[in-house]
Amino acid sequence: MKLWGDLRGRRPKNGRAGRFSAGLVAHLVGFGAGSIQAQEAAAPPANTVLLETITVQAPARRPAPPTTAARSRPAGRAADSALPIPRGEIPNNPAPFEAQRERFLRRPGAEAVVSVTRQDPGNQADIREALEQTPGVYVTDKGENGQGTISMRGSDSSQTGPRSGRGVRAFIDGVPLGRIESGNTPSIFDLKAADYIEVYRGANSLRYGALATGGAINLVSKTGLTAPGAAISGAFGSYGNLQGQLEYGGAKDNFDYYLQTNAYHNRGYEYFSQNDSKRFSGNIGWRPNDIVDSRTYVAIGSNKQELPTSIPLNQLSTYRQSGYDPGNTSFPYNLRADFDYARIVNKTVFRVGSTSFEIAPYYIATAFDHLPSPRAGIVDVAWKDHGVSFRLEQKGEIAGKPLELVAGYRPTYETARYRDFQWVPGSSGNQKAALVYNDAFTSWLHESYAEAALEVLPRVRLFTGLQAFWTNRTLKDEYSGPVIAGGLFGPGSSNGRRNYDREFEAVNPKFGANWEYLSNHFLYGNISRSTEVPNSGDIFSLLGIEQTVNGFNNPKVQLALTDRLRMQKAWTTEVGVRGGWDRFNYDVTLYHMQLRDEILSQCALGLIPLSRLTPGQRAQVNGQYACGLSGSQAAFNADRTIHDGIETAFRTRPFVDVFNPGDHVFLNAVYNFNHFRFDNDALFGSSALPVIPKQQAFGELGYRHPSGFYVSGNIRYIGERYTTFDNSGGNAFIVPAYALYGAKLGWKAPDNSLTLWFEARNLTDVAYVGDFTPSLRAADIAAGTPSVYPGTGRAFYAGFTKRFY
Repeated sequence: MKLWGDLRGRRPKNGRAGRFSAGLVAHLVGFGAGSIQAQEAAAPPANTVLLETITVQAPARRPAPPTTAARSRPAGRAADSALPIPRGEIPNNPAPFEAQRERFLRRPGAEAVVSVTRQDPGNQADIREALEQTPGVYVTDKGENGQGTISMRGSDSSQTGPRSGRGVRAFIDGVPLGRIESGNTPSIFDLKAADYIEVYRGANSLRYGALATGGAINLVSKTGLTAPGAAISGAFGSYGNLQGQLEYGGAKDNFDYYLQTNAYHNRGYEYFSQNDSKRFSGNIGWRPNDIVDSRTYVAIGSNKQELPTSIPLNQLSTYRQSGYDPGNTSFPYNLRADFDYARIVNKTVFRVGSTSFEIAPYYIATAFDHLPSPRAGIVDVAWKDHGVSFRLEQKGEIAGKPLELVAGYRPTYETARYRDFQWVPGSSGNQKAALVYNDAFTSWLHESYAEAALEVLPRVRLFTGLQAFWTNRTLKDEYSGPVIAGGLFGPGSSNGRRNYDREFEAVNPKFGANWEYLSNHFLYGNISRSTEVPNSGDIFSLLGIEQTVNGFNNPKVQLALTDRLRMQKAWTTEVGVRGGWDRFNYDVTLYHMQLRDEILSQCALGLIPLSRLTPGQRAQVNGQYACGLSGSQAAFNADRTIHDGIETAFRTRPFVDVFNPGDHVFLNAVYNFNHFRFDNDALFGSSALPVIPKQQAFGELGYRHPSGFYVSGNIRYIGERYTTFDNSGGNAFIVPAYALYGAKLGWKAPDNSLTLWFEARNLTDVAYVGDFTPSLRAADIAAGTPSVYPGTGRAFYAGFTKRFY
């Protein structure tokens, strides 16, 4: 038995936005390209790092799909090479997992690439389960419905509900996922069609992340090259969990293709929390010659989600599954959130010598039908996003030093129609009645970026870059119907008063360095600026409050909340080390983030001066915006906040050749320490921010046999969390820490033709809080205890995958 000691070895006004973005790109690209062309033409050095993609010289003829064994075998590389895959094997649209993993090591920031297909199989019903071993990522647990909020580095630290994902931009194959003016749309995530996930914590990716404080994630799809053959997968488990998938991929001549469809059903852990989804996606790649590499993606899907009620924290154990509705105010209504989407993307790359150019037009249509709660009516929204992404990549030298330059420009135009209806009495919210809101929303987003990497010394690379954007938010209230009073069956009519028009722009620089101080061991650091613009959810939350309160015509209360909501800004400094040997890998990052005007959210009642209202007016707003009701949240700016943290991950094989040659024991761990707080705020002082735990950990210990058998146990720990911004209320307003124990057992055939798996979660059936909506102060909660959403109890799942080649 070998032990540890063996370790080694908007429409633009007067064209302003268009000139702004295009001018920036032209200037930066012209400078970089001119510098490169001034040097003698030379073949790009093998050990330079590509800034966003891996360019691989393709063969004149596409090779046959690799065998399972070939695809699973680690690609060899020289110690200093950033190209672990031999030239001529796999094209770069998209880049293969191994190449991205190598590139990420040489980047100057906290980034990771996470394989979905190579993880030990399990339930994987949402992205939390795929990223739980990724440092710096926190996803709230909202039971079995998979609608939790994704947070990185304290982003979205006070946000739950339909705008989940603030501060984390999401992409699929480099194209924005869902609406451009929102962080991400979790309902479009389809892990079943993903090969791997790129995770950029903070503003590390100028291409993706500088418009979000927390960072960005990019799901990379399977293709006919990475998933050849046919496969059928199925799973079942607790609380009516049923999953199924069919997929087929392959390659012939200059084409490759991949298709998949999957369905998911779960009746939910809580009362009235059923979830059903159906998805289809696919792509076809075409490479007619060595210059052109084109791939077209299509996807459609539908997600039907029932919405359970929140429950009192002090009665968590009693009501965590049966639900809580003593006033019979929610259960008689079919509270739901139904979402449909369709997207089509083409990405074509042209390569000539050391230069490549990418163009990617895309179209995304989404629709949302939502009965949020009594008095809020039925929300019916449809969005359409049209855009195109341009990208230039060039390699060469400057003053004899290897230089790489990337630059890009992405304009996107979004249109949306927001309509709200009252609902027909007796229909349980299922039938629409009078139209009361009819809002037209448009938004332009022009974003451009450029970044250069220069190898100033062997294994020492300096990075500098700039990201710039201009965007607008325009809302026109087009309601022209009769005046309709609000009540139990929905809000009153808007009467043309919900209008909004704002513009935002910023330039965000970045400076960084990466030093490979030992072979495969890296020290890196960077300083970067990020910005975040109020999204449509913020605007609507405040417009709704203004409409209600200003509609009272009370001279003591006239609100102008939307005009005061500002863009969020942040400067982040980070340093880190990562790398490893054959049996030990590590990733440690320390970061410090200073924010101005952080966009947080709170119960809407906190923004309404209730003492100035009449008793009747107070009763109305208390009924409409009661804390804990869906749609009761509203946005506001904090003055100064600080986010500090440590993100760590370790993957080890402490014992090898234990019982048989080639077997091993593995031990993996992730630990995040967060210190998110106000910075001498006039209202909150230095209180800790709510929702995100101060400590978070995941550990896994297991055994793997060369025959394909594996078994492991795991623990997931979430520290205590404040539920109030001012940290008032004592222990009764602190969500307790918890630890969940789980286990996995499975077998994968050596030729990957059959996989069987079993998973157990929350083995001790702990009653814990998965998610909640924070409050300004404890005194705002009339019930004397916060409202929370429980996490799932003890659960068991099993499944299989059968592949045919």
